[in-house]
Amino acid sequence: MTTATTRSVLSGMRVKEAMRRQIVSLEGTASIATGVGRMIKYKADALLVTDGEGAPTGIVAKTDMVGAYYADLPVDTPLEAIMVAPLQTCFSDDGLDHALDSMRSSGIHQLFVVGAHADRYEGMLNYGDILGLVFQICRKCRKSRSHQPADLLDVPAPAESTVAEVMTPRVIDSRRDDTLFAVIEALTSHRMSAVLVTEGTGHPAGVISKTDLIVAWRHGVAPDADAASVMSRPVVSCDQTASVNQAMTIMLLGDMSRIFVHDADPQRIIGVLSLSDAANHRSGTCRACVSSRMVT
Repeated sequence: MTTATTRSVLSGMRVKEAMRRQIVSLEGTASIATGVGRMIKYKADALLVTDGEGAPTGIVAKTDMVGAYYADLPVDTPLEAIMVAPLQTCFSDDGLDHALDSMRSSGIHQLFVVGAHADRYEGMLNYGDILGLVFQICRKCRKSRSHQPADLLDVPAPAESTVAEVMTPRVIDSRRDDTLFAVIEALTSHRMSAVLVTEGTGHPAGVISKTDLIVAWRHGVAPDADAASVMSRPVVSCDQTASVNQAMTIMLLGDMSRIFVHDADPQRIIGVLSLSDAANHRSGTCRACVSSRMVT
């Protein structure tokens, strides 16, 4: 009897094909304020914390910093006081599917990559790196419209996966006059990277991400300040009928970890699509490639 097994776009690919070589690190004695500055400069979501001899001792992610902000710790607190250990790692020759499953099951957004020497890190892998590779694969696919001969461009294109199929169909929001304490509580309880700030009418007014929060902390903004004082504008969104490929393009080119989703009217936000949502979808962006991923 013939059986069929579904493969993902990432099947057969290795971590080393997607990982980034640059690792942003600081000694554990450095202050949180210094760590925030380093993260912003290199657009990093986490810092590798090292000892005085450069050996890795732990990790500090934006989530850890936001928690310290909520606890009202001073920004001159050393990184080693809030770091998390041990580090979650993978090998450069591990399959990307395996690494993605590891991140998802552990509830983390990055893995440090170990090479031939177990005590040496060769790079780092996060959802954005995986999504970037998927994006390149789909753009180069022979079924892509960009590779079709001119005389075939009038042929209906294969149906693409839409944002509505992949997005998280709920929105975590806060009011403009909510305190940052309340914003952090909402982020933490729902394990989100950003909250939508709304007007009294319920219409979107801005966004507060973990980056906005740690920058506010570094600048001395008290956690009991209003959400409106640190929110970013405008709210970037896409329609739920947009293709995943279109949403991926906006996020990757805009260096965004998520995009809000509206239903026809940008004033009516109905969901959010994150890098992790898109990476975990991992079936490509076009239904035409489904048959090519069936192995008998």
